[in-house]
Amino acid sequence: MLTNREPTETDGLKQFLVQCEGCSFEHAADDRDEAMAIGTDHQQETRHEVVALEVPPALRRA
Repeated sequence: MLTNREPTETDGLKQFLVQCEGCSFEHAADDRDEAMAIGTDHQQETRHEVVALEVPPALRRA
């Protein structure tokens, strides 16, 4: 799975959107580890390319 940047110590405070480039799969994740697990599971099931994008603070749900 690809992410849009390198990991940092503060990744636990970030939110990510996991998207599939081969289908309409989208899933929100509360941290980097969850995004990796979701993306890896989907990629193993479908063999599709998956990407996790960090959600900017202004777009996060309260």
